Amino acid sequence: MKESPFGFEYSWNDLGPVRPLFVAVLIAQVLGAALGLWIARFPFWFDNLWAGGALASFPGFLLGLPIQMHLRPGSLTENRVMVRRMGLIALLLSAAVFVFPLGNAR
Repeated sequence: MKESPFGFEYSWNDLGPVRPLFVAVLIAQVLGAALGLWIARFPFWFDNLWAGGALASFPGFLLGLPIQMHLRPGSLTENRVMVRRMGLIALLLSAAVFVFPLGNAR
């Protein structure tokens, strides 16, 4: 695993032990983005796309935890740092929807 000064540089191979969790978050983001486009709460399509995907990040992480535990038992505790970072990033993305001024005229 490569380390940047911030400790956030991972390759697809580094995510191997927690790939089911990562894929669950990714699928939730894609579904959330599609739902955001469908609901269209904001006047700009990209704001709806981004808000839907970002908002679905943390619920996708929470749904991915039991999937990860079932498919690869013990991998959550072995990769605690990576799982914690993924959870924090997912939480920050979901919280950002409520902070950023989406839909404002540019």
